[in-house]
Amino acid sequence: MAMQGAAAKFRKSASLIILARDKTAQNPDFKALLFKRPPQASFMPNSAVFPGGVFEASDETPLWRKHFEKMGASKQLSALTEVPKDKKSAIYDNDNPEAIEREISLRIAAVREAFEELGVIFCRDRKSLAQGGGEGYGNFREDFDRNHWQKLVHNDSNKFLELCQELEIVPDLWSLHQWSNWFTPTSFKKRFNTAFFMIALQTIPDVIKEKNEVTDFAWRTPAEYLQQHFNKEIWLPPPQIYELSRLLNFTQLEDLKNFALQRRHEGLDVTLPIEYMCKDSRVNLLPGDDRYSVENCKPEIEKIDKTAKEFREGVEKMHRIEFYGPNDAVLRLNYQLPHGHIAPINANPKKRD
Repeated sequence: MAMQGAAAKFRKSASLIILARDKTAQNPDFKALLFKRPPQASFMPNSAVFPGGVFEASDETPLWRKHFEKMGASKQLSALTEVPKDKKSAIYDNDNPEAIEREISLRIAAVREAFEELGVIFCRDRKSLAQGGGEGYGNFREDFDRNHWQKLVHNDSNKFLELCQELEIVPDLWSLHQWSNWFTPTSFKKRFNTAFFMIALQTIPDVIKEKNEVTDFAWRTPAEYLQQHFNKEIWLPPPQIYELSRLLNFTQLEDLKNFALQRRHEGLDVTLPIEYMCKDSRVNLLPGDDRYSVENCKPEIEKIDKTAKEFREGVEKMHRIEFYGPNDAVLRLNYQLPHGHIAPINANPKKRD
């Protein structure tokens, strides 16, 4: 099936990679925010994930545009939609003429979900809107009854717009930098088409975890999360492994933020892993790998009578993740990714042949 056809079978969602400068650390000088899903979660239970969730109709209501206009942010809002459409992934397509653009609504969804799950709201008021972009760093606010509003928004996504109207703020969409776009493999019953955004913060915000969706949370470096995963202390889903491994390229949040800013007008790859079961592992092929073809997407994982090493034979361009166990994943990429994006660094101490 074509990629566009595959996209129609997935529920849209948005996730946010939240990075904050840590004054006590130097290498790197930032930490990432992940939380643990409860064991009763219907999708990826007990996993450590970036905040995020399902895209709602309330995220694209034209009432949002009216609110931005009232706050004097119409010009800034239009800047988000200036990226050439032919370089965007299908998740940004929107056939509803009444709804606001997906470059806006997906960011609203990511900000809303972060507030629902962790009580942190990324926003700008009239003063910060007038002052400009803040050099790409995010803004957040804590001086209101966050517990009360978090419960309201969690129970009814429509309340998020009401919250912004009440506080006279707008979601800080300009500090959400497009990062990646992941599809759930077709072998899963629940499938999502998820836009990942990255936000960089100058300070670590105070977190209020939502008791039904969050069992625990942490601020750790990408390397620490990956080490915990390989040590079987936490479990990271494949997108989290891949994106945390990308972040290993940076030791300074300033450099990482600038990298995201520089490629904000570049394209966005769609990453739909295609799964194969080898004799010694499960292999996820990723776009660009010589053996990758969307036409091979099937509801069941195809079995290959080869080891992962044998499955690599004759492959010149390689882009894949090999899973030798729940906490034993090896990333393999041997070429420059398109659109100027940065490659992940394999952090698994078991390098394997």
